[in-house]
Amino acid sequence: MKLLKVLLPFVGLIAILSFASCLIEDVSQPVQVNAGETFTTTITISDINAEQNNAHKGVLAILVPEDWSFISGTYTSPMGFGNLELDTSVPPVWGDIDTVIQRPAGMKWINLLTDVGYLHDANLVYEAIVNLQVGQTGGNFPIGYLVTVNTIDMLKFLNDQDVDQQLAGSDTSMNHMVNVVGASSVEHQVSNIPEDYSLSQNYPNPFNPSTSFNYSLKQAGDVRISLYDAAGKELQILTNGFREAGSYVVKFNASASSAFASGIYYYRIVTNGFSQTNKMVLIK
Repeated sequence: MKLLKVLLPFVGLIAILSFASCLIEDVSQPVQVNAGETFTTTITISDINAEQNNAHKGVLAILVPEDWSFISGTYTSPMGFGNLELDTSVPPVWGDIDTVIQRPAGMKWINLLTDVGYLHDANLVYEAIVNLQVGQTGGNFPIGYLVTVNTIDMLKFLNDQDVDQQLAGSDTSMNHMVNVVGASSVEHQVSNIPEDYSLSQNYPNPFNPSTSFNYSLKQAGDVRISLYDAAGKELQILTNGFREAGSYVVKFNASASSAFASGIYYYRIVTNGFSQTNKMVLIK
């Protein structure tokens, strides 16, 4: 198990508030998970300093693949227990993570808040348990964690040292790898820089249950490939994120999800001003 360092729920601004200093002591997460299943991670945090003045809510942000989603979260502490809730503010009060941490292609942050804030004594231990819905994109992904408190500009006090900083206001731990298997889409780069943009016809077509197609980028950029039903409803994101110039193959497996019945589907690429839509037919 990889040791982690992080800050949890109760820190204030330097000028007027006392600081807490929390460290992640341990993270327990699976190294492999099936596409479409639940990923459960447990984070243990120690809090060195007391907070007697301002009961700020705690913040836990988790870096995950783009097609993952939040199911539920809970926390326990000597003061009690409660739920973790989605923080949908953009950007959050505590700061914009993208200004201090570069996200890998196809990844996003899920931001969570404790349901209440607490005052507390020093040298306490907390535990957070988070359940996430795994998407349908396979591969190895670097899960990351950030913890701080829900007050303004806390990322200015990020702990970026190898030795724990007692007065740090926020902290991170990155690159906890997980392998997603049994996915409906897997992408690989297959060649050097092409002369133009393109999206190939899938093969085989019709198919059951697996098929694949290629796309090419003459310049690096953000790429989004989505799968739609015959009515135009987006069903799944197959690719989403920054890609270097080159040619790529995407493999799609309809048996990985019960959402795909026999019928006509469309897959569409959008990148750098280029877009194209192709039809595929699933016959079960």
